[in-house]
Amino acid sequence: MTDAPARVPSAYESIGGEERVRAVLRSLYDKLFADRMVGFLFEGKDKAHIVEQQVLFTCAFLGGPQRYAGRPLPEAHAKLPLLPGHFDRRHRLLEQVLLEERVPEDVRRVWLRIDASLRPSVLASAEEARARSRGR
Repeated sequence: MTDAPARVPSAYESIGGEERVRAVLRSLYDKLFADRMVGFLFEGKDKAHIVEQQVLFTCAFLGGPQRYAGRPLPEAHAKLPLLPGHFDRRHRLLEQVLLEERVPEDVRRVWLRIDASLRPSVLASAEEARARSRGR
C-alpha cells in the first residue's frame, strides 16, 4: 500500500479563508481611500461594495470556492484615468498590508504575482478612458 501524496493547501486555505481575505482587503481599501496619491480615484465610491467585489475576485484567484461575477476588469476600470504610478502605488500598499496582516509568505507571493499580472489590462482600459476624455 502506498501513501497518497500530501495535498498542498491552496493559498486560500493557507491564508485562512474568506473572512481573513476580507480583513486584508478592508485594511487595503482603508489605506487606498485615505491615500494622498490614489485616494481621489475612490471619491464618491462605495467602499463596502468594492471590498465585497474584491473578496469574491481575490478568493477565487487564491483557490477558494467563490466565483467573481462582477464586471470584467477593463470595464470596471474604464472610466478611471489611471496612470502606471497609480497602479504601482496600489500594488505597494497591498504589499504593505499583506505584511502588516501577517499573511504567510507563500500567499503573499501568489497574491502579489497575480496582482502584478493584472497591470496591463487595468492600464490599457485607463489609457482608453484618457483618450476618450481628450476627445480622440
